Amino acid sequence: MSITAFPSSNSSTPNNSIAPWRSAIITEWNTRRAAEEEENQRPLFPLAMNPFGEDEILAMTEVLLTGRLTLGSQVEKAEKKFAETVGIPYAVMVNSGSSANLLAVSAITNKLRPIHCNSGDQVLVPAVCWSTSVFPLLQNGLCPVFVDADPRTLNVTLAELERKLTPRVKAVMAVHVLGNSIDMRQMMNFVTRHKLMLIEDTCESLGSFCKTGTENECKMLGTFGDFGTFSFYFSHHITSGEGGMITCKTEEDYNLLRCLRAHGWTRHFTNREIVEKLYPDVDSRFLFVNIGYNLRPLEVQGAMLSVQIDKLSQFNICRRNNLIRIREIISRNEQFLRLMSLVEASSGVDPAWFGIGALLHQPYSYQRLEFLKYLEENGIENRPIISGNFIRQPCIATFCEHEHPEDYPGAEVIHHCGFFIGIHQTTLDETIINKLVEIILAFPFQPQHI
Repeated sequence: MSITAFPSSNSSTPNNSIAPWRSAIITEWNTRRAAEEEENQRPLFPLAMNPFGEDEILAMTEVLLTGRLTLGSQVEKAEKKFAETVGIPYAVMVNSGSSANLLAVSAITNKLRPIHCNSGDQVLVPAVCWSTSVFPLLQNGLCPVFVDADPRTLNVTLAELERKLTPRVKAVMAVHVLGNSIDMRQMMNFVTRHKLMLIEDTCESLGSFCKTGTENECKMLGTFGDFGTFSFYFSHHITSGEGGMITCKTEEDYNLLRCLRAHGWTRHFTNREIVEKLYPDVDSRFLFVNIGYNLRPLEVQGAMLSVQIDKLSQFNICRRNNLIRIREIISRNEQFLRLMSLVEASSGVDPAWFGIGALLHQPYSYQRLEFLKYLEENGIENRPIISGNFIRQPCIATFCEHEHPEDYPGAEVIHHCGFFIGIHQTTLDETIINKLVEIILAFPFQPQHI
């Protein structure tokens, strides 16, 4: 994936009021960026743009100079700032969004959690999803039950959730696709009526809002369910290089997540002293009360993330405005509308779009792969919608022998017709938008008559 540089921050001009090492780093950063700009090797319309600059580099360097690499105060600072930003009591940082999903599923299956899933229980999960929305379910002894998606929104519908519900279903893994989601008022009504646990995979949707049912009230996606998971991979809404976060609402779940994140240890419990007194014969410094992993992030990731969180709002304003401008141009172009349609926001949802999702109309879908190759050759990077219809992935045969992709007609449309391109966290130049549309329309589409 190619990148292009993020505009310089306010600290871009070295001056005598800052430490010499900081001035030297800023100068070196700007020198290298200028050289990259001069080479001009980036594509016309990259999938992602470099979202970090001098502020992040200086923050990470400060941490390295302390000599502290492992989880500490910088990670804890980022966790608190993230929780405050999304509007939830607790957040736990991990080393990736996939680890966030693993930890959340491990929490809902943990025997020490009062309400938990047991081995063999079923979990509803969208057929249009990422692999690590599914694999943690299997790794924890749960059975995924796939739910079809609406091609217009890329997300599951209430009708499909109800249709796939069985007495064995105990939880939902909701995957919010490309910044969009099902209307969470419907989702919360569904899980409440059927007494289901809810994990929100929000890795593609940080900063998206949905109405709550209370007049004029909205909440961020990832804060409705028992747990919300987020990714800070390079191309996502904000980044710490790699990294992820899990949100929760209770101190009990918070302690459980922190315990599972670090070996099943008591070291990060908020009530550590109380727990350790129960086991006087074990060295309290190395007391393990649960199963666990090592999914901890680095201090430099925490430092980088803290800076990025401050930029989230402005980044998402740009993402929303870029799509508005692109939609305005497309809406006036009859040729474009004849060929394809853009993904729609679900009712009640204000998406912070992860990308610009589109679906070729059926008569042109047979040319999809050829078209996407053409876009790449002309500098427009693109991807399928997540992994398409996950039932078509070969790994399905290892755990769901009797699934058939044709049983998921909405996911099939997304698989065969869908793609997305970047949306970017900086304001797009009008000439770039016009060039984008021009290149798309120059492809020799020919309708297939069946």
